[in-house]
Amino acid sequence: MKLKQTMIIFLFITLISCKPQHFTLDNLPEKQLIFGKGGGITGATDTYILLENGQLFHMNSMTGKSVELESIPENKSEAFFNQLKGLQLAEIDFNHPGNVYYFIEEVELDDSSKIVWGSFEHGVNPLYKDLYDNLMNLLN
Repeated sequence: MKLKQTMIIFLFITLISCKPQHFTLDNLPEKQLIFGKGGGITGATDTYILLENGQLFHMNSMTGKSVELESIPENKSEAFFNQLKGLQLAEIDFNHPGNVYYFIEEVELDDSSKIVWGSFEHGVNPLYKDLYDNLMNLLN
């Protein structure tokens, strides 16, 4: 009987410790994929933060509003992070905004790497645009 109670307690503790962590904008993990666009007539910036666990946040600079959007499946989020890793943003120096600009940023620990494009004179590598477009499709 005592062994059975011990097993139940152990199982309960294991289940509690496996609960996925839920983050807030005030408590983000060390790894984030940030993307968005800005500029135009208003100059407003829409920023999205994707986390490895699939949580997705949106911030708008014009309204000051920040909201958590519907999460995506964790395996889909993992695929985006793998694609981002393959693009090696830390090795790229690309900052060519236009009137309307687009950006992708990789945050890991206290380090971040970002590319910005939108200028007609400087075309962005299609691999970066593909990642951006796929990320934006999450929102539709």
